[in-house]
Amino acid sequence: MKQVWAYTARDDRGILHKGEVESESREQVLTALSGQGLIPINVKAAPEKTSLRSILGNFGSANREKLILFTRQLRTLHRAGIPLMRALTCIARGADKIDMQFEVEGIRESLHAGLPLSRALSQYPQKFPPIYVASVAAGEASGTLDEVLSQLAMLIEKEMVLARQMKSAFRYPLMVIGAIMLAVFVLMSFVIPRFAGIYGKFGADLPLPTKIVIGASHLFSSYWPVLLALLVLALLLLKKTLSSPGGRLRWDEKMLRIPILGELVIQANIARFSAMLSILYRAGLPMVACLNILRDTAANKAIGEEIGRLSESFEKGREIGPDPDVYRFLPAMALEMFQIGLESGSVETIMKELAEHYESELDYKSRHLTALLEPILTVIIGGLVLLLALSVFLPMWNLIKIFR
Repeated sequence: MKQVWAYTARDDRGILHKGEVESESREQVLTALSGQGLIPINVKAAPEKTSLRSILGNFGSANREKLILFTRQLRTLHRAGIPLMRALTCIARGADKIDMQFEVEGIRESLHAGLPLSRALSQYPQKFPPIYVASVAAGEASGTLDEVLSQLAMLIEKEMVLARQMKSAFRYPLMVIGAIMLAVFVLMSFVIPRFAGIYGKFGADLPLPTKIVIGASHLFSSYWPVLLALLVLALLLLKKTLSSPGGRLRWDEKMLRIPILGELVIQANIARFSAMLSILYRAGLPMVACLNILRDTAANKAIGEEIGRLSESFEKGREIGPDPDVYRFLPAMALEMFQIGLESGSVETIMKELAEHYESELDYKSRHLTALLEPILTVIIGGLVLLLALSVFLPMWNLIKIFR
């Protein structure tokens, strides 16, 4: 059984190479590295990775730029009529610049052994996601590989741009939330305990807001090791939950129900689904195969489940349309457009237009995310300031009465 291995090696010039490769055993990885003129330093089984980076797609953020460069180079050389083996030899000369030398050499060896390009790419799942491999396989079968590579490069580039926009949009709210948490920590740990000591000396009658804040401060200062342990335990439980199919599905469903964020996640997934369906169907894959590939490679498992129901409905010849009991997250417009595409025989065109629509919507909302979240942040900050102000000033008024 194959698994992913992480390796560190040096070439004859002493340059360090790091990466991951899928193989059945550590010995096979060592043999492959030696065959490529690399000296293995460390080879170990890569741990399973579970992260939230897949909001926008399966193309890992660290791989996007490398994959775009590789795809564009391969498309250009293939379109110019250069055979794949020679094209990969040209790419290999500059592969160290995109940290894909090991993979490109391995792909060349697989092609030399008679494997098709898609099978060769599938041996490196950390660099080439399943949907990328499936698209290349469809392009090989239909003779439209250069067109598929061009569309894949554009799709990955769009995902990279959208990911950067989302990060930029979330940067300000996260900075505000971080500042709030830091302020609360300082107040609870240093400021409030001193006020509590002053009020205790004078025996002032403390109002409810002050009691709440002092109680929270006591909890922070006295039980912080317990709170820290609970936080670590919660993170470990979350990681374990996300590692199981059922837990990941429940998590993804809850993500889609979060106001504002859930809508952005849905739009990102539908934009990607529509664009990839257009590419796969245009390359000649049957509709059921296209939908099953997209179901298995969906970034959000809840969306993937509904794409699976879409595939079942199509396979059984049922009409596809908005149904809240079946499709809780797939937008009604996307379902109706898909059905219209099936009826009119223009699935690839309509899906492409649908992808552009949702990309435009996602672009607009991600750019204006700060404005959308501003009221929520204002309410949170205002409530916190009000609570702290009341907790500090109400007892002062009681002290004034005592002095009088």
